[in-house]
Amino acid sequence: MKCELAENGKHAIERLRINSYDLILTDITMPVMDGLQFLREIKEITPFTPVAIITGYPTFENAVEAMKEGARDFIVKPFNVEKIKTTIDRLLKEKRLIGNPLSGKEDLKKELIKRLQEIAVLQSISSELDELYDNRKIYERIVEMVSRLLMARDVAFGIIKDDLLRIEAATMDVKKEVPLSGPIERIIKNRTYLLLSQGEKDPLNNSILKSQLLLIPLIINGEVFGVLNITNKIDNRPFSEDEIYLAQTFGKKVSLRIENNALYELFYSNLLNTLRSLIASIEARDSYTKQHSERVTHYAIEIAEVMGLNSEEKESIQFGGYLHDIGKIGVRDTVLLKQGNLTEEEMAEIRLHPVIGESIVRPLKFLPAERELILHHHERFDGRGYPLGLAGEKIPLLARILAVADTYDAMTSTRPYRPAMSHELAIKELMNNSGTQFDPLVVKAFLQTKTGKGIRDSNLFTLHAKAYQREH
Repeated sequence: MKCELAENGKHAIERLRINSYDLILTDITMPVMDGLQFLREIKEITPFTPVAIITGYPTFENAVEAMKEGARDFIVKPFNVEKIKTTIDRLLKEKRLIGNPLSGKEDLKKELIKRLQEIAVLQSISSELDELYDNRKIYERIVEMVSRLLMARDVAFGIIKDDLLRIEAATMDVKKEVPLSGPIERIIKNRTYLLLSQGEKDPLNNSILKSQLLLIPLIINGEVFGVLNITNKIDNRPFSEDEIYLAQTFGKKVSLRIENNALYELFYSNLLNTLRSLIASIEARDSYTKQHSERVTHYAIEIAEVMGLNSEEKESIQFGGYLHDIGKIGVRDTVLLKQGNLTEEEMAEIRLHPVIGESIVRPLKFLPAERELILHHHERFDGRGYPLGLAGEKIPLLARILAVADTYDAMTSTRPYRPAMSHELAIKELMNNSGTQFDPLVVKAFLQTKTGKGIRDSNLFTLHAKAYQREH
């Protein structure tokens, strides 16, 4: 991505008359020409170029004014890089959706721009919703999405529970629990939107409305389960029919996403139980690997925490680590349980278990990181591992982490062909093979974990002890 810097608003306008740009970022307070005047000039020169305003908390109202002048979003200081990246990605996506319609009469052109922007924002928000599999995250984000879609300052969202509307998120001061009476009761009964006029009471805080308020029901299986409360539009105009239709369309989209997430969670829970049964059946065949997957997952999570991995990556380790040896269900008992040395043919069969495991979970397309972990946990950092012989950072990070955790547990567990290795000797082996078999950074991180330092987890030690007693 190529970026250009303008010294001030006037300099930027000169650039815009000569060159075309995909996106403009500007502050409100600038020398020579302020941000609002700059926005008015931009609309005349390049109305389809999205603009994001950067502002501090003291100038928040100015940011709202800027959105009246055509800014598509604003970023409040202090901000982080991720916020900038997210805003830029979203605005560029909206611009691609709008395209460059043919120019026509000025009034028609302005109306066309407005409609296309609404469609683009709705499409962009729909894409964001499709990526949210956690309903709690939807509840947190929904008011920001509605505010952006309808250009409204005040938005609240509540869930109906225990004969109350429980507010999950809001941009203004409201009661946390609202009785199901008055307008809220009508919404639930009629299952359609309700428009309250200026001068009526806001059902969420009993204040007198200074502008129209739009209530949108969220419905699943014919029953209202939530309500959107939208008021105080930036342009101070009443809600148009198109805006009401837009809000209803958004409400239906959100309801469908929330319903699908609930079904997904049920499916995920059932799937997890099924896969756990498969793992239990594998471990039942081989007493030496009893609780192996749980211990390996525990060690891998410890490493992930030291390395500062995010919650999503740790969840992938939690699930994928538990399933990493699921492919052993496709290995014959005579090979899996053999106490002597394996032949080359038998070793080739054992080495197929990552491929078999990945093929078992492949139909579950929502587990890409877990599939990679299962497939590559026996790769070596020097490229001499299996099944694909990947090397270095071409091996997914989660698989490199699991490789260290898996090997440590294998070395410190009693096997048919050898007794358990001491912690100290296992650590020495990991260090000796750092940079060849293992990623040095992962080994270094493991040495900083409680397990790596030799601090015993009582629960895991009990599992080891019970397994040892059974074997002797």
